[in-house]
Amino acid sequence: MNIEHRTSNSEHQNRHSGLTGGISRRAAIGLGAAAVVGLAGAASLFDLFSGWRESEAPAGVFKGDAPSGELWELWQKRGWVKEGRHYLKLGRNVQCKVCPNNCILEPGDRSHCRNKVNRDGTLYTLVYGNPCTFHVDPVEKKPLFHFLPGTLSFSLATSGCVFRCLNCQNWEISQKKPEETKDPRGEELRLRPPLPSSLSLEQMSRLSLFPEDVVSVTEALGCPSISYTYSEPVAFYEYTQDTCKAARDRKLKNIVVSCGSIEDRAARDLYQFVDAAHVDLKGFDEDTYQKLNSGKLQPILNLLKTLKELGVWVEIINLVVPTYTDNLDTIRRMCGWIAKELGPDRPLHFSRFHPEHKLTHLAPTPVETLVKARDSARAEGLDYVYIGNVPGLEGVETTWCPNCKKAVIERDIFAVTRMNLTDGKCNFCGTKIAGVWKT
Repeated sequence: MNIEHRTSNSEHQNRHSGLTGGISRRAAIGLGAAAVVGLAGAASLFDLFSGWRESEAPAGVFKGDAPSGELWELWQKRGWVKEGRHYLKLGRNVQCKVCPNNCILEPGDRSHCRNKVNRDGTLYTLVYGNPCTFHVDPVEKKPLFHFLPGTLSFSLATSGCVFRCLNCQNWEISQKKPEETKDPRGEELRLRPPLPSSLSLEQMSRLSLFPEDVVSVTEALGCPSISYTYSEPVAFYEYTQDTCKAARDRKLKNIVVSCGSIEDRAARDLYQFVDAAHVDLKGFDEDTYQKLNSGKLQPILNLLKTLKELGVWVEIINLVVPTYTDNLDTIRRMCGWIAKELGPDRPLHFSRFHPEHKLTHLAPTPVETLVKARDSARAEGLDYVYIGNVPGLEGVETTWCPNCKKAVIERDIFAVTRMNLTDGKCNFCGTKIAGVWKT
């Protein structure tokens, strides 16, 4: 049985909305601030169309939940529907092969990530060109500390995720369906330069931002990179891949911020166009991965090794969640694996947990635990270890030269305050600091 690379031949034709006016980088940050669209009339939108039905338990496939009728037609008209990639045709059923969930969908079913549906034996994505949020972020916010420090990255996301993390900080979009963040009714609106100074929630709900538009907007904002982030780029795979290709053609950098749960063939097809990846290694225990994230550990470890093979710059983050991922013996094993399999120069960010989503009963991670985790990582041979989400803790976001132990990059939250680095080398002793320092 062969995986078919399926791509629709029809391209959506959009009407230009005639937007006028310029926008500063600072204004662009604000432009995205209201872009997570919680439509006040979402329920009435669903009620309006006969094709939407309540689904089964959210941990699995959503049976009979694909949009149909007028809703489906409007979604197609907007150009927000595109045939999926990396899937098997099983008669009238389909099996998505993008992520390890490997959803098998009967006609009318919706995938685990909420973004893909089986319509008449063909797999479609519903999140092509319709981000529900976008911002201009410092690249340090990803976090990436060794990739173009001090630069800004145009960052975007659609709804949906391949995981069900109990602690998700962006659950308002990651655990939503596309129809809960976008509205295909009304006049079409396509974002292109020249850019408006602001957008209303109503405008955001019907706005399209296709790959070529993302590139043009990024250039207009003066950002050297595009980040696919906030929810999960694997869940908007086709949109991510096409935008990465368009960006690469225009000499822009691509950053993927991901949980890392992706099948090998899909990963290789995507990451050949990616310059940097932030991978969220959520633990180092299969049982914990299942309980905390409804996922599997091994695919993430496989991806990390694949990214090293492909030459993609990678930084890893580990959220230390009390009672779930705060076991210091497990943390030490994880750090040993990173040092051995990826190298001692792989940056690792330990992040402090704060009560979110379904874990509001837990206390924040004790700072002492984070410090012990950092010390364990250093003891296992890692050169660049950081602690995040703890403002005021001195030196924990500073890049130290592994040779002379002096500060080569100092930071204040997401701002670079001092650089003692020239051509990627320490100004004090000339040691090469691992990373990507030039566009």
